[in-house]
Amino acid sequence: MGKETKEQREIILPGSRPEVRKVDGEPTKIIGYAVRWDQLSHPIFGMFQEKFQRGAFTEALQNPDVYASWQHDSREILGRTPGTLQLFEDDLGLRYEIQPPSWADKHVETIERGDVRGSSFIFRAVKEDWDETGDMAIRSVTKAELFEVSPVTTPAYPQSSVGIRSAEDTFQSRPKPDVSEDEAEKRSAALLKLQMRRRKLNL
Repeated sequence: MGKETKEQREIILPGSRPEVRKVDGEPTKIIGYAVRWDQLSHPIFGMFQEKFQRGAFTEALQNPDVYASWQHDSREILGRTPGTLQLFEDDLGLRYEIQPPSWADKHVETIERGDVRGSSFIFRAVKEDWDETGDMAIRSVTKAELFEVSPVTTPAYPQSSVGIRSAEDTFQSRPKPDVSEDEAEKRSAALLKLQMRRRKLNL
């Protein structure tokens, strides 16, 4: 199901920390994974979990226009396809390799020290499937566009108005399966909890 809304996700998990590669005679590279295939996210605002199927970005990477930034700051662009940013789908997930400019040496150092432990990406889901047979709905993204990748230190799914509204729009626009009365009550309670959280955050 296609969407117009861009969504942002973070991955801060063991084995997903960005790394710096320095080889004599070659440019310094920042290497990380924006996506790990079939790895369930943490619950997104208590509404659903999410995973990406292998090959979800294959079509998007045929002629990509994607940039890499520091902490999603458009004033600090680290690289851009096809020259200083390379993107690959491998057995583990969607891998990025950035050749940062010299002014970004301070950022490279924070990654080398282990202070920056996650990656983030901005995408738009083109095709997706929903599984609502368990306690929480699971969204499987099978095809997506990619716009940006970024090394980040912020926790997954920050409590921002944009993040909450984007997740709520995604959840509300999913195909509605036939559900039992008990399941309907659970979902109503989850949405009520979300609304109370938004009021608390003054969103």
